[in-house]
Amino acid sequence: MCVELFSLRDKVALVTGAGKGLGKSMALALSESGAHVAVVSRTLSDVEATAREIQENGVKSLPMSVDVTKQEDVIRMVEKVLSEFKTIDILVNNVGTFVGGECLAFSLEDWHKILEINLTSVYLCSKFVGKHMVEKQRGKIINISAALGAFGVRESSAYCASKGGVIQLTRALAIEWAKYNINVNSIAPYATETDMTRIMLEDEKIRTAIISKIPMKRIGKPADLSGIIVFLASKASDYITGQVIFVDGGFSVQ
Repeated sequence: MCVELFSLRDKVALVTGAGKGLGKSMALALSESGAHVAVVSRTLSDVEATAREIQENGVKSLPMSVDVTKQEDVIRMVEKVLSEFKTIDILVNNVGTFVGGECLAFSLEDWHKILEINLTSVYLCSKFVGKHMVEKQRGKIINISAALGAFGVRESSAYCASKGGVIQLTRALAIEWAKYNINVNSIAPYATETDMTRIMLEDEKIRTAIISKIPMKRIGKPADLSGIIVFLASKASDYITGQVIFVDGGFSVQ
């Protein structure tokens, strides 16, 4: 009985930013639990590689090149997934980027770029996938925020603001859509080793400084999100909504 609570057999998931890093790892975890997974990235070759690995788990996958900051692209994406799979049960909003710098020197162009990729994409995908979920009266939306969306850090004002926006959007949509049996939750990692963070983490001074703030004394790995993504996508989390779950080795409790 307990094992069945975590099964995603024949469910359909849509994962953005699934070409590499956290998105790829989460897409694979969902497929290992039985879900068919549509995988999205700007770079088609990346998600085609992810799709091939997903299919090795005995489920279907649909790779797509999509700019999730553009409304027309998001609408087209949702229509294509529904045409292929007839439903979307799980949405994982994972697309994200980082540009650092002191606020006084930070360009308006970079500010808009961060907000569009990290926050507007979540709004658009949630809105148009959410419309389908409202119609069928159920669904799971999981937004990937960051621990820095709740905790400030220097030279990261735009990033912190964008990820804080993801947390608040999660909470607002959870309240708005609870009556439709749609669960909206957020995962907030900290210092996870991906292609985007690898260069920074190769600097021994930076790596040591980050680890010093983590009680578990190690950098996170994409696989550290596998269990929580399956939990939030499954029946096991049916009475959980509007929550931010920190996957950060204890960073947020200090």
